[in-house]
Amino acid sequence: MSRAVRVPPASDGEASHRRREALWGLLFVLPPLAVLVTLVVLPALDAVRFSLGLVPADNVSYTSGLNLVRSDVPTLQVFRDLFANPVFGRNLSLTLFVTFASMLLLAVLSYALALYGRFGVGRLRSIARTLALLPMFVPGVIAAYALITFYGDNGLFEAMLGRVGLPYETVVRRDWGVVLGSVWTGVPFAVLMLSSGLDAVSEEQIEAARDAGAGFWTVLWRVVLPLNLVPLLIVLTFTFIGVFGSFTVPYLLGPTSPQMLGVSMQLYFGSFRQPQVAVAMAVFSFVVCAFAGALYVLATTRQQGRRA
Repeated sequence: MSRAVRVPPASDGEASHRRREALWGLLFVLPPLAVLVTLVVLPALDAVRFSLGLVPADNVSYTSGLNLVRSDVPTLQVFRDLFANPVFGRNLSLTLFVTFASMLLLAVLSYALALYGRFGVGRLRSIARTLALLPMFVPGVIAAYALITFYGDNGLFEAMLGRVGLPYETVVRRDWGVVLGSVWTGVPFAVLMLSSGLDAVSEEQIEAARDAGAGFWTVLWRVVLPLNLVPLLIVLTFTFIGVFGSFTVPYLLGPTSPQMLGVSMQLYFGSFRQPQVAVAMAVFSFVVCAFAGALYVLATTRQQGRRA
């Protein structure tokens, strides 16, 4: 019969040393935690209260000329009016289309580049990996204006369509310009994340599958992709969150009507003088992105549990 091993208690010196380490760790964590609470958590809570009609007393004089919903208890009247507005429905449909189209196109393109960088040979492989990271060093505004020159009115793409006799107005959709811009800005992060996951797949696992008679596509579907699921989920989640609330690329490349939610928030807040509606859209966007983040956490937790 095995006997339980009794762990001797820590001495007073060791306990004091552990307390000092915990204190130093807490001191190092406090500054970024204070910045997070001050600049993110508290404004977010204030925005939620404002969207629920709980307008602070010190803001009544400032917002007296605005058409606001005020209530002593939380109310969903602002959100009911928002979802009843058909303009918001069209804007939300456009935002979801651009978001999911960008996710799909970015995942396919980035995975192809990452796979070529992992399994390709020769000098062209290094060139491809370098070019995939090039958009990281190009500001998003510059990339958007470059796409305007190519994809916008009187651009190169319109001239190319004119050469073959295709009408620009019926072929080109402005929402696809937003998709292209979102993919351009998201490629470097996606390639880096997927490449790190592919580099973690050992050669022994791949060679063992090949020795068992598996071809390239079998190795890809049965070995590489299951082992690289977590980086793919990270790419999809961050792409969803980034595109869903983006402003710069949709503002420069997107259509005037309907508009993506990021552009619509700015118009409601500044041009239309309806800050409560803009804040309600921001709260709704936060809830949607938080739900996407929760799905990612749940999926990765289950994946790690199956691995364990």
